[in-house]
Amino acid sequence: MAEIRIGEYLFRRLKQMGIETAFGVPGDYELALLNYVEPSGLNWIGTPNELVGAYAADGYARLKGAAALVTTFGPGELSALCGLGGSFCEMVPVLHIVGYPSFAAQASGQILHHTLGDMSYDHYVRMSSELSCATTVLKDPSNATAEIDRVLNAMMYLSRDPLHT
Repeated sequence: MAEIRIGEYLFRRLKQMGIETAFGVPGDYELALLNYVEPSGLNWIGTPNELVGAYAADGYARLKGAAALVTTFGPGELSALCGLGGSFCEMVPVLHIVGYPSFAAQASGQILHHTLGDMSYDHYVRMSSELSCATTVLKDPSNATAEIDRVLNAMMYLSRDPLHT
């Protein structure tokens, strides 16, 4: 069986769903992930900040059916929440992909930047969960594809058809 990188799988699935463009702001925790955007057949549109990216993704989803926004852990994802909150309220399907500190870095016991300094890495995902129909943190490669599909299915199933709202 051929292996596939998780990032490659994610962006290929988005392409299969008809998403042709990913929006976002490059940041330290998701830079490696961004290497899979264009090889998967998606266009990348960098935005001046995460809030603008969230609004751009919302508009794209309303026209095309769904969208993807990529930000970094902490300040990046928090900056996007106001725009994503609007998408959530209007049931517009926008997938928010957040680059996360590696689990090895988390286990090191060192305080990492973009954290609150308390060795807890779930503050931001808990905040996001209030404005999301589904969330996940991909901790286990053996179930990452199933988790990606679960979240994508929830996003589409629990949203309105944006072309007919």
